[in-house]
Amino acid sequence: MPHDSVPVEAAATLVLLQDSAAGPQVLMQQRSHDAQFVGGAWVFPGGKLDPHDNDPHWLNHCDIGPDRANRLLGTDSGALAYWVAALRESVEEAGLLLARQQGEPVSLTLAAEAQHFLHRQRDGFLDFCREHSLTLCTGDLRYLSRWVTPPGLPRRYDARFFLAATPAGQHPQQDDHEAINTCWVTPEQALEHYRAKEWMLVLPTLVTLRQLSGYESVAAILSQLGNHIDAKTG
Repeated sequence: MPHDSVPVEAAATLVLLQDSAAGPQVLMQQRSHDAQFVGGAWVFPGGKLDPHDNDPHWLNHCDIGPDRANRLLGTDSGALAYWVAALRESVEEAGLLLARQQGEPVSLTLAAEAQHFLHRQRDGFLDFCREHSLTLCTGDLRYLSRWVTPPGLPRRYDARFFLAATPAGQHPQQDDHEAINTCWVTPEQALEHYRAKEWMLVLPTLVTLRQLSGYESVAAILSQLGNHIDAKTG
């Protein structure tokens, strides 16, 4: 298929944050060098939406409703699927499950179980949440920005970026398929890796890291940057 006729697919990215002595850190993963899209680049967990992310039964497992989601993204319908996809991708690629079980944060063990389950049955996230009586922490995500891949690339995405604090008691575990390296870094450290030509960063990641720089805490980032509706191309 010619690159100028590549369809634009909906996608979601989750920027996960944690506090540290050096300042707020962001979770970053290096994509496999064999990946068709930005192979070898350092990115945030994310990926394209799947049809099951829009299943109406997700309303029973999310703590925000479709009206609020649609309003935040400026769409008439279907916006909640971006929140579901962002959280699903964080499980698949990083082993982090932002959810509650009977009102309590899920355990490290259950997060690992969720990741293993999705590696076997990628379209079964709703089944897993139903089986374990989970409510996704959709209300803890802050909508940050929108990025549309420009024409000329072999794959194009209309990606929504979200921010969230990393759940307490959980630790990232890469899938060793899409992600081959994982680390916590401050935005400033990541940008230094880029300037030193040690890391490849694509434009949306680069701009997001610059947005995250200079803050003293995760709480400050979430209060200042969350829920801004912004459309960019990159």
